[in-house]
Amino acid sequence: MPTSISAFFGYLNCFSRKTDEVIIATTISCDGDSEGSEKLSRATNSPERTLQRLDNDSPSIKTYELPQSHKFPTNPALLVVAKGKYEVRESFSFPSLSHDGEVVIRTETVGLNPIDWKSVDYGFCLPDFPWITGREMAGTVERVGSEVTSLKVGQRVWTSTYYRDRRAGCFQKYVTVPQHTVLPIPSNINLEQASCLGVAGLTAAMSLWHWLQVSGSPTVESKTISDSGYLLIWGGSAVTGQFAIQIAALGGLKVIAVTSTKMEGLARQLGAAHTIIRDGKSGDEIVSEIRAIAGDGITRGIDLVGTETAGFCLKALSTTQRALFAPLAMLSSKADVPANISVETVEMKQFVLNKASRVYADALNRLIEQGKVVLPEITVLQGGFEAILDGLERVKRGDMEGKKMVVRFSL
Repeated sequence: MPTSISAFFGYLNCFSRKTDEVIIATTISCDGDSEGSEKLSRATNSPERTLQRLDNDSPSIKTYELPQSHKFPTNPALLVVAKGKYEVRESFSFPSLSHDGEVVIRTETVGLNPIDWKSVDYGFCLPDFPWITGREMAGTVERVGSEVTSLKVGQRVWTSTYYRDRRAGCFQKYVTVPQHTVLPIPSNINLEQASCLGVAGLTAAMSLWHWLQVSGSPTVESKTISDSGYLLIWGGSAVTGQFAIQIAALGGLKVIAVTSTKMEGLARQLGAAHTIIRDGKSGDEIVSEIRAIAGDGITRGIDLVGTETAGFCLKALSTTQRALFAPLAMLSSKADVPANISVETVEMKQFVLNKASRVYADALNRLIEQGKVVLPEITVLQGGFEAILDGLERVKRGDMEGKKMVVRFSL
């Protein structure tokens, strides 16, 4: 049965990778194979065993050194040197271009995500040591390859990166990524705000437009369900949920958002047609409230919380119509999935592996530029790697109340 491990556990299939395929890192899973949740469970219960397996899986990442005249004097980096252990290196090897379609970006702001601390604590999505993590950033183009035509040196940009390439880890001063993953920053937002687009924003956009077949997609998607109806978002006040509410509402869907009392007003402000307060209620009570609103008419669903809530989402979806469900946190391999429900494995690695996926990021940029999608509230920490570590501890402690944690570099 397909599973998806996400907003809390990063990107797709790092546990059994047999090739040097590059994968994006955002809010979805570590890889996207059908064994994902079981492998993650093993990582959580026995991180040492998983780490040993990763040590035996040796990816080969080609790096071609540039002439000395093209190198920068220093590249400070926050290294992961062992499971659960960081080290600040004042001058790490500069991440040079491996081909002429790549771009070097000077990091100015980075977005922090649960996958950033979980991968280090549990020892997954770390192909080798030392490694550099960090999945999204904004900054200034420092150098472009000869085949790069859409970007220029000095331009301010944002990007979503992939964990299999150490050069792309955002917790370093210079980051190297393929040109199709680099986007100009919309003129109506700043660098800090742009740092939340590479994970939450892009995940919501691709999940809805591609996998859940929501209207408004920049591509012609084959449709297996109606354009209208209800979308259930369990975790509507999460940063990814905030983007999803807006994109779904723009696509003509009636959004039902499960959220806390404190965040209910925000969910409605973003476009949720209905909100369900989760505080003090059992999952079955919440499902009953959802069905009282939509009956048997929910044909799309997203879960952003975890295994238990994903199971309740399945109970809330239609029993008579075809329905699409994206468990962006985790779905148990033992979950009872009715025959009419298709569980969509959201593979965010397609943003890197398939250049055509760039259109989703372009479309997200346009909606932001037009003021049709607003960004979450940002909490900005000023500093260097110490600020990143402080921010990750805050993310680890729990509820961010709908805020995105961003660090502005001062290196």
